[in-house]
Amino acid sequence: MVPMSRTLLRICSLACASWLLAGAPLAQTQALTSAPITAVRLNSDESIRLDGRLEEPAWQRAPVYRSFYEIDPVRGRTPDYETRVQVVYGDRALYVAVTALDPRPEQIRRPLVRHDQVNRTQDFVVVYVDPVGSKKAAQFFRANAAGSTADGIHTADNDNESFAPDYDFDVVTAPLTREGEGGWVAEFRIPFSSLRYTADAKAQWRIQVGRRIPREQFTLVLSVPLPREALSFIDAMQPLEGFAPPQDHAFLSVRPTLTVRRTEDEPAGGPTRTDGEAKPSLDVKWRLRPELVVDATLNPDFSQVELDVPQLSRNTRFALFLSEKRPFFLESSDLLASPTDALYTRSVNDPRWGLRASWRSDAVAGTALLAKDKGGGLTLLPGTYGTSAALQPGNATLMSRVRSDFGALSLGAIAIDRRYEDGRGENAVVGADSTWSLTPNWRVNSQWMGSRTTALTDANGELDAARAETGSKLYASLYGRTDRTETGLTVQRTSADFRNDAGFVAQSGVRKIDANQNYEWQRVGPFNKVSVFVNAGRTEALDSGEMVSQYWFPGVYMTAARNTEINIEYEPATKQRVAPGAPVLTERFGHIWAMTTPARWMPLLEGSIDAGELADVTANRVRPGLRWYVYTRLRPFARLELEPRVDQLVLRNDGERTYTETAARLLSIVHLAPRQTLRLILQYTSFDRKAEPALNVLADRSRSSAQSLTYAWRQSAGTVLYVGASRGAVGLPLRQSRGSEVFVKFQADVDEVREAWRSRRAG
Repeated sequence: MVPMSRTLLRICSLACASWLLAGAPLAQTQALTSAPITAVRLNSDESIRLDGRLEEPAWQRAPVYRSFYEIDPVRGRTPDYETRVQVVYGDRALYVAVTALDPRPEQIRRPLVRHDQVNRTQDFVVVYVDPVGSKKAAQFFRANAAGSTADGIHTADNDNESFAPDYDFDVVTAPLTREGEGGWVAEFRIPFSSLRYTADAKAQWRIQVGRRIPREQFTLVLSVPLPREALSFIDAMQPLEGFAPPQDHAFLSVRPTLTVRRTEDEPAGGPTRTDGEAKPSLDVKWRLRPELVVDATLNPDFSQVELDVPQLSRNTRFALFLSEKRPFFLESSDLLASPTDALYTRSVNDPRWGLRASWRSDAVAGTALLAKDKGGGLTLLPGTYGTSAALQPGNATLMSRVRSDFGALSLGAIAIDRRYEDGRGENAVVGADSTWSLTPNWRVNSQWMGSRTTALTDANGELDAARAETGSKLYASLYGRTDRTETGLTVQRTSADFRNDAGFVAQSGVRKIDANQNYEWQRVGPFNKVSVFVNAGRTEALDSGEMVSQYWFPGVYMTAARNTEINIEYEPATKQRVAPGAPVLTERFGHIWAMTTPARWMPLLEGSIDAGELADVTANRVRPGLRWYVYTRLRPFARLELEPRVDQLVLRNDGERTYTETAARLLSIVHLAPRQTLRLILQYTSFDRKAEPALNVLADRSRSSAQSLTYAWRQSAGTVLYVGASRGAVGLPLRQSRGSEVFVKFQADVDEVREAWRSRRAG
């Protein structure tokens, strides 16, 4: 325990020194405030036509907001590009017009991209809306100059921007046609049915507008003066004045789906099996009142979801986290976020049905999800030195979390229960968490969870009912920012018998401490920003106090023109053990990561390299190695996107390759029309290792590949058509199991179909 205590003492001393050097006002309590944006209401005989012209009388009455502030590359500088915002609202929707002036409109970057791929390599505008007004979460809606869209939710507690949720909204972009002005206009229609708000007429809605201008410098401007020390990107959201919340709260969305598929399985050395099915499913969203939304799904099919990106996984002892992409699990996904990954929806493998209720008001927010899962995935079994897994039986899973805000203090609670079929036991978890803003610039997060598990592994490695085991997990973190510094400190304690089958827990039986400290300068030579930092951490086994892993490394992070970011680190003594009492493996390597935008036809080039002495986990040795990846986005033609990526790890023994693992992927998108795409995915992984009898290491070799081609027509978030085919193979080169699938999937929003039918008859 002595090394852990010394590490904690040194890190706390470092944090205190940072506070003193930065002069951080710990007693400061005032919240960030910004000038309001004023909205006007549509008259009863008025309507808005989305065309980007802004010619309706309501737009002429709407006040123009012009106060924008540069955030990147120089925070606080007066922007070179003028931006104007107007807001109008009616009975059913909020309308936001953003006029993006540009003295050289020929330089505007306006590529067509698929939904949720609007990023800083394109000219875009974004509208953040917080209908609750607490600045805890904000829904955002993006559009680039070509009219491509993206949306999602930004959560303040972890300052995370998630593109996972999809909301119904419309936007039209058009070149600016006023005499003497160049640029473009984005005209948004955001239905109130897509926003999560409270019925309280006194609630203060908040808004924030941003704009990206990618030229030699990739500029970001905001409608609020967000300081560097703000803990969250949405801390300074401005009030929306002159606005009265809508009175018509209830809505019902019904979306039936039909998927028709044919599959063919070819096991290595076995007979081919062909199957076909027509699978109907149903998704329902019902808002009884503004605060309460109920989602239900029956027999859902996720065949259109993009394949998970292949990862290097053979030389790691712990499970890899996978992001959620399935639509049903994305409603109010921010409410599932807690200080740890306590609720992990990817642990639900293949639901027969799901039911979810979400509540959001200015005082209390929460969500509860119940799913009947067919199983077939893996249940993670965390350990001190690695993660194992058991085949997941069918189960019923309940995940729930509630959060209440009391000014600077937020309190939360979780309750999780998973019951496996056929009496194979259960796993239950309860917990409490808190977020306390000591000042506007310093935050403390904490969480406690306790578990009770009767689903334990038997002699065959399968889950089965057994005598209950209980465990607990404690987590606490301190995070702070000033105009020059950033400090983080995290401590955790996870008992050996703690399990959370519906969360992501890769390690147990340990106590951990992690810390980071950085110091930042702006405008240093050719660089927009330079940060120097030190990261350190240590993990110890609870039962023996033995060191499981330990690291410390200094580094420097720099940003420059052309969207350039560079991160350089040197890890002089990164240590780990692969088993109790095993020798300590000490890695020594340099790390370089870089990203830039070389040209308009190559909007992103990214890569990293680790070179030096790297751990070979299976052989329990440290060896000369190279770990690298290269990823790029290419636009060789206006309607074609290419995204190739290659990851590789090579380890050597006596100058020869003893371990090679490769993961490669090519994603190709053809934009047939603004709402129609053709997506091709090619994936390949390979693994080769030589036998080392002296170390009891056997030779191993495998190959896998996957190909997927999908046509998508997206009328809206609720009306979509997919036609696709996929094929995959896994195993040894001359003895592989293969499978293929062809499917057609059509989902229709009943209200949209009804409205289109009425318009057609009226026309």
